[in-house]
Amino acid sequence: MKKWLLLSCLTCSLIGVANAQTSVEFIPMGGFTFADKLNFANTFGKIDEGFNYGASFQFNFNRRIGVEVMYNRIDVPAKIYSYGAQIGDAPIYQTDAGINYILAGPVSSFPIPGSPVVPFFGASLGAAFYTPVPYDYSSNVSFAWGLQAGTNIYIDPHFGIRLSARLLGMAPNSSGYYFGSWGGSGYYYSQPSIVQFAFNLGFVIGLGNVLPDYHKAQRSQRPPKPRRYYYYY
Repeated sequence: MKKWLLLSCLTCSLIGVANAQTSVEFIPMGGFTFADKLNFANTFGKIDEGFNYGASFQFNFNRRIGVEVMYNRIDVPAKIYSYGAQIGDAPIYQTDAGINYILAGPVSSFPIPGSPVVPFFGASLGAAFYTPVPYDYSSNVSFAWGLQAGTNIYIDPHFGIRLSARLLGMAPNSSGYYFGSWGGSGYYYSQPSIVQFAFNLGFVIGLGNVLPDYHKAQRSQRPPKPRRYYYYY
């Protein structure tokens, strides 16, 4: 009986430690990004699916609120097709897209009492930098935004696993991503916005101090009013 009681207490204490966070977390990540179609005046383009990679720093004010600064990159083929092209048709032009996102924004976490699982949601703003090859005639920068949701699974306060779904996009830009050979058969700009959805896997590496438990502020209770007694004569 004593052994079972000791084992239960040890398990509870480990779970209590595992769902802890630190004030600063470094999160290297990678994943798969889905394709996006772009419509132009007389053609359409496609940013292919492929793998992305990057990392972020998350600065936590407490176990529920933090700020994330993120870098993410994707290197995939970018293709131009004539309208009316069928599945399997060759593109009229192809280049390699390199898109770098640098974003920052708030992250809200939702700790589950007694569990190492911590769901989260975040939104961010920043910039996207283009590095297409072999030709780089882009304006190289555009306003960008991001949304993410997922969960951290903490093994101990300084290490965990992050599973997330992320939506990254950029605003329409008339002098944005360059497609084509300069002075050649044609050149095209991505006036429509590029929006891509991705699933990512990351590792949470705690660098700061372990944060204390989050407790809701309790309302101060006023002392009860003294009861009045009335006497009739």
